[in-house]
Amino acid sequence: MRITVRVVPVLVMTSFLLLSCDDRSLPEAADGNDGAAQTGDVRADVERVLDASMAAIVQLADSVDDLLKPVPLLTGADEGALRRYGNEVHLARARALGARPADTTQLRELRAAGRLVAVEDSTPLWAVRELDHSIPLVTPDTHALLTRIARQFQERLTEMGLPRYRVEVTSVLRTAESQADLRQSNPNAAAGASTHEFGTTLDLAYSSFAAPADPELDVDVSAAPWLESRIDQFAHALLESAAARKSRELQAILGKILLELQQSGDVLVTLERQQPVFHITVGRRAGS
Repeated sequence: MRITVRVVPVLVMTSFLLLSCDDRSLPEAADGNDGAAQTGDVRADVERVLDASMAAIVQLADSVDDLLKPVPLLTGADEGALRRYGNEVHLARARALGARPADTTQLRELRAAGRLVAVEDSTPLWAVRELDHSIPLVTPDTHALLTRIARQFQERLTEMGLPRYRVEVTSVLRTAESQADLRQSNPNAAAGASTHEFGTTLDLAYSSFAAPADPELDVDVSAAPWLESRIDQFAHALLESAAARKSRELQAILGKILLELQQSGDVLVTLERQQPVFHITVGRRAGS
């Protein structure tokens, strides 16, 4: 039997879930001995569901470590290519392809006209972190680019037998005011106009990746369906922990995709040093 560092948290989580299933959380049973027997049967079902679920989650998390071991990291040449374009090149492309709202009124007008569209908080392809200095809006071309990047990333993972991790979006559209505020706390924020002001630019994390929207655990939870959400939460936590351990390998997979798209002219990329993100700007209009 394989023993991993995840055994302890699994045991802790299993114990927590069992303790949380007091009599009030179980289906109503009849009074007397029959009721006690039914409650005992339900608890036995719960333990079986938990045992099977925890085993499946650990196996899936272990597979992440095993399957990513042979993945080569980004080379110095790769990193150099991912820093090929400086801010002035990104900014010129943003001005040509973007929409820069001057104020809240113009922001609403651009949305109404379809020149800016929302980046959904959570989809099967990506997850948006809590945004402190930006608004989840981009041009339609940028939205299409994000979809393409995230889909190709998941396709590579599927080819390798890995869970379908989602890319994490950490920054989107910034107003001039929010860009100035950010500059006070983040020296990596561009001086003057930023590409983030045009809806053409996204930051994608490379040190963390969101768990699959559906971990696809092959476990029958019909005997204790009320545990499904908690089991999913634990699966997400354990899978994201595995991704953090192997973030450099996942970064390399995502980085190779961005290099290919940069070579075809679809995106401009900056592998940032002070923030663990790929700074990407749409390279051309979708379909052109």
